[in-house]
Amino acid sequence: MATVAGTPERLQATVPPEVDVQQADLKVRVLPERHLPPALSQYRDLHYRVAWHDNPAPLIFLIAGTGSGYDSSRMDYLKRLFWQAGMHVIVLSSPTNHDFIAAASRSGMPGIAADDARDLHTAMSMALAKARNELDLEITSYRLAGFSLGALHAAFVAELDEHLGQFDFQRVLLLNPPVDLYASVRRLDALSYTRIAGVSDNDSFYEHIFQKLSRHFASRGNSDIQASLFEEIQSSPQALTDAELAMLIGAVFRFAAADLNFMSDLINGGGRYAPADERLKVSTSLTPYLRRALFCDFSCYVETQLLPAWQSRNADGDLQQMAEQTSLRHLSAFLHDNATVAVVSNASELILTRDDYHFLAQTFGERAFLYPSGGHGGNLDYAPVARRYLQFLQGGSQ
Repeated sequence: MATVAGTPERLQATVPPEVDVQQADLKVRVLPERHLPPALSQYRDLHYRVAWHDNPAPLIFLIAGTGSGYDSSRMDYLKRLFWQAGMHVIVLSSPTNHDFIAAASRSGMPGIAADDARDLHTAMSMALAKARNELDLEITSYRLAGFSLGALHAAFVAELDEHLGQFDFQRVLLLNPPVDLYASVRRLDALSYTRIAGVSDNDSFYEHIFQKLSRHFASRGNSDIQASLFEEIQSSPQALTDAELAMLIGAVFRFAAADLNFMSDLINGGGRYAPADERLKVSTSLTPYLRRALFCDFSCYVETQLLPAWQSRNADGDLQQMAEQTSLRHLSAFLHDNATVAVVSNASELILTRDDYHFLAQTFGERAFLYPSGGHGGNLDYAPVARRYLQFLQGGSQ
């Protein structure tokens, strides 16, 4: 329930209204040599969001989670939180989001953490240069944060930058990261197969949820949709069950997987979901092709696209080896010894096993901000939790 609804509004850390934030959306051409079908011409440039102050301040890069764009609601909340705390903020889409895949992923096939980190680091450098040129930013130091898959990416970017020495991040914050990415993917995939009595497919599931909402509104006598709607529904006879919540989360990630499958296949000319030629014009509807990709979840993407591509460069490698290289355990020494990196997670985190949770506790020690409940990111806007990780972020040299 926390994963779906987050923190009740009255308990959230207060952030300024979106209209009060000094911000702008910019774009940069990361891969000028990338050839895209005409239907994807709008994705040649990588778009990102910058919130800034007129005075010198630290700058924090913020990386979105699985399939999410720089303009998602969670990124907007964290952006406002960090901006209010006195930081410039640059928000980037996830490497698994369609715009990043098309505009900034060299392989066009995200999922190998080290490769994604290199793509992100390049995009961050170019985005910063553009922002500095257009907005006249004065930056005193650098920080880095990511949510969910973006947190895993932040860890690999931080480790890469330690070798490159470009940003010298003063603080790195991992918000609800997976530990073993591919194991987490399997857990998320399983949610979309949750069985509910009387519901046989996604269409009937959404109709089922719609009927629950309709009955709730009818009992209230109005249809006023407020920020507290979910909390109100869960306190009513129409409360969603655990199975319904699981299937709802699974459906969201299934659409993200379809987006990833479709875009990666299209850019690499695989021809699984759409013609691998110039027949996709600007006017072509991509919906029928994307619908095909809905039948392939994250595990399917790993097995049919990512693993074969990785094995073409690692002939003797298998899925277990690829998974190990994309796990936080691969960075355990770096994370254990680096006092500038902290993690936020929960015992009720649905993408972690008990061993994963213990790995975070043992690796980060006092830099592991762990809570008994909150699900997957459901307590990041809870005021005491937000104060704690903000205090960590502000602890670096100014």
